[in-house]
Amino acid sequence: MAVDAQPAIRTSDDFLREVNQAVTSDAARLNAVGVTLDLYFAAYLRLTSRFGFFNFGPINIDVRLVEDITERSTPRRAPEDSHVTPPMSDDFVRFSAVLMEEVRRSGRRRIDELHFLLAFMRVNEGLPKRVFGELGVKVAQVEEYARTGAIQPSPLQRLYSPEEAANYLNVHVHTVRAWIRSGRLRARRLAGQRALRITASDLESVLEPLEGEAN
Repeated sequence: MAVDAQPAIRTSDDFLREVNQAVTSDAARLNAVGVTLDLYFAAYLRLTSRFGFFNFGPINIDVRLVEDITERSTPRRAPEDSHVTPPMSDDFVRFSAVLMEEVRRSGRRRIDELHFLLAFMRVNEGLPKRVFGELGVKVAQVEEYARTGAIQPSPLQRLYSPEEAANYLNVHVHTVRAWIRSGRLRARRLAGQRALRITASDLESVLEPLEGEAN
């Protein structure tokens, strides 16, 4: 997808076949234990990229970096199982449900590139969650760009110190600092200072919704 005055979205049924063929080929090449959400995400980005980058409104992704992460993190099968067709992973099945809901929400009958993009943004797990979390781009911004071709600036977010973040999450500040060191929680330094600050959206990234559990 290229950033033009108006976004270009392919709606051909051939696109879905292209993505499925690419994922099947990647899974076989990597001898993956299954067709995963991350493999599907990398294949989608590759098919919709130009010169190694995926661009759509406020989104700009280095596709080669995503592919490298996917290849290094994809679980492999034993060599003797390489002849077996890899099954669909649980995270891919969940993504498929989100994708179908995105199509239903749009009122359109054909699955297009925008459906995929919004579903990847909404699925909230795996590599898509990591990439879009780091970009800080919201679904509403992408939907607005798809409608108008205009890029809306991201609103300024409140910044939290580690102590304020700990109070907000009701955990000890040492826990927050450990999350920052391990990479689980993103933080930034003030220019020229040692003070750490955490955005509100990054705080939300450590909150995991409970699914299928009784209240």
